[in-house]
Amino acid sequence: MKRMFASLVLALLLSTATAWAESLATLQQQAESGNSDAQYDLAMCYWKGEKGAPKDDSKAFYWAKKSAEQGDAYAQSWVGYFYENGYGTARDFGEAAYWYRRSADQGNRFSQNNLGECYYYGRGVERNYEKAASWYKKAADQEFPSACYNLGWCYENGEGVASNRSLAISYYRKAAASGNEDARQRLSKLGLSADGSSTTSASTASTSSSSSGSHVDPSTLANAQSGIDVSQYVLGQQYFDDGNYEQAVYWWRQAAKQGYGKASLQLGECYYNSLGVDRNYKTAAYWYTEAAEQGENDACFKLGVCYEEGIGVIRDYQIAFKYYEKGNFMLAAAHCCRKWLQQQNRTDLNYLTLSIAELLLMSSKGDALAQCYMGLSAYIDSDLSKAKAWFQKCVDNANATSLSRTIARKYIASIEEGEEETDALMEFFGF
Repeated sequence: MKRMFASLVLALLLSTATAWAESLATLQQQAESGNSDAQYDLAMCYWKGEKGAPKDDSKAFYWAKKSAEQGDAYAQSWVGYFYENGYGTARDFGEAAYWYRRSADQGNRFSQNNLGECYYYGRGVERNYEKAASWYKKAADQEFPSACYNLGWCYENGEGVASNRSLAISYYRKAAASGNEDARQRLSKLGLSADGSSTTSASTASTSSSSSGSHVDPSTLANAQSGIDVSQYVLGQQYFDDGNYEQAVYWWRQAAKQGYGKASLQLGECYYNSLGVDRNYKTAAYWYTEAAEQGENDACFKLGVCYEEGIGVIRDYQIAFKYYEKGNFMLAAAHCCRKWLQQQNRTDLNYLTLSIAELLLMSSKGDALAQCYMGLSAYIDSDLSKAKAWFQKCVDNANATSLSRTIARKYIASIEEGEEETDALMEFFGF
């Protein structure tokens, strides 16, 4: 009986596989003949690895674009998504925004929301909160949950629209009713529930009002309320030190909107660590970017980590390197560059050291870490006199890290003693 059952299952699987193969072949023929619907369906087969098709991002992108070029709004939306995330093609935010717009103009709510995000974060287009809110609204009018949440956020924080708490709550509730967890959490933070009731008792509110701000300086509060950015930042810090994180976030946001870099950095930290707001890595990266562009070195490091690890942003080692270098975190820049080169399958150690050294020397002439890399490159090439000269420069460099200086000294000693040094090389690269 078991053998008979197994045979029946096998026969069923074989017949299903045969049917899928025939269906896929038919779909392929129709797609190749220019049928837009077939091209889109074939793209989805390759994207999901369904109906007998192997999962193949490149083929999914190829056929989706074929369909998109014929005007299919769904295909255009997917092409934008593929470009934004680098699936099946090189990542290109400009192309992503272009295809999202073509789809959004046809009323596709997914693309309308994503185009709004392009404008909100400045991906592939110039950052523009008004346009972001406008596209969010188009998608929200079609009951797209993420767009309802995004538009609620805009109304709550006055980004691209006039600040309006009641509208913010209304859109949050629309999103929450459709299962959007971010909206539910935001309503909870505001002391509200998704069904319209309040979750904050009068006694709790009274206690919060009387206890919060016990270390707040009245003159700082007055200056902050009059719009002085440094006072808004200091007031935020006072609230933060007092444990009132929501008020800290509020005042740091006011200062950050005026371009106060330290406030932008602190906002990023709050979103990253869920202090006074729901954790949101994408928003954290946004505020880190604002702070980095305003010259905050610590924000450059934080943003470098975000891009290196893909936290809140799409992983991009080259952008990570740029911010590490901008903040003068050269050791982090070197390690990040090593990862990038390994991603390119260039794992030859001599190529690795020389390329990183050249990049570092271009960005920071006389950098001690670069000098150490140049010494390593020359050492691998058996040019010991040149290697020793570079290592000595690293040792003599007042800005050298203890690790770089220690490794340089090890190599100098090995050259002078005529012994090959390998442990320090592995230590340097973290292998």
